[in-house]
Amino acid sequence: MEAAIKSVGIFLLAYFSYYYILRFIQSVFQGLLGSINSNLAKFIYALGTPAHELAHLLVAILCGARIEQVQLFPKGNRPGFVKSRIGSSIPFLISIKEFLIAIAPVLVNIPLFIFIESTFILKCKVSEMSKIVDPRIMLSKEGLITIVLFLILISGIAPSHEDFKGMVKGLIILSFVIFGMTYLTSLISDMKWVNINPILTIVLYYFEIILTVLIINAIINFRNCFRITGMILINALRHTFKRN
Repeated sequence: MEAAIKSVGIFLLAYFSYYYILRFIQSVFQGLLGSINSNLAKFIYALGTPAHELAHLLVAILCGARIEQVQLFPKGNRPGFVKSRIGSSIPFLISIKEFLIAIAPVLVNIPLFIFIESTFILKCKVSEMSKIVDPRIMLSKEGLITIVLFLILISGIAPSHEDFKGMVKGLIILSFVIFGMTYLTSLISDMKWVNINPILTIVLYYFEIILTVLIINAIINFRNCFRITGMILINALRHTFKRN
């Protein structure tokens, strides 16, 4: 029983960390870019939007959803989106599929980034991917390609409020499923088979890029850097918890 409760707790902690912390980090990143140049912020946002929406589209197709409308690029104040409709004779499967579609950018883009980075750019084992955090690598040809790949695949994976609305029922159902599976087996409670090091590397890399942009922002706005940074953090918190 204790192991089952812990497994559900870890699952919910990972989910809410994904939803709120990732939204906050992305908001800070976009805010810092915007303080340097608003067009640059819009360009980076537009650069990452197609990969975000294509991930939704791919998982929706794999889940057998009917695709009704797709917009890969933001237009004006309206972000990209994928509208789909899921049908099933088993109601709880609909909620699980909606959950998977909602978190699709994480399910698709992170593994894709790790695969491309380790196989084609660094040409190393996945366990050696931590070298992208080395500042010396960032200034090399591989480092510049990594930054572009990161901006396309990872910088825009934070979930939107619409994504969150599609997650709630599936989140509850999966919590019960995880509880039951862990209660009956040790498959989920024994997490030794999960390698989170590549994901931690990506998180550290994200913080490194944010730190770089923060330094550039401080240099450009050196007279008001503390005030501007404070406003960016406040606006990021507002965006993280707002409902629209």
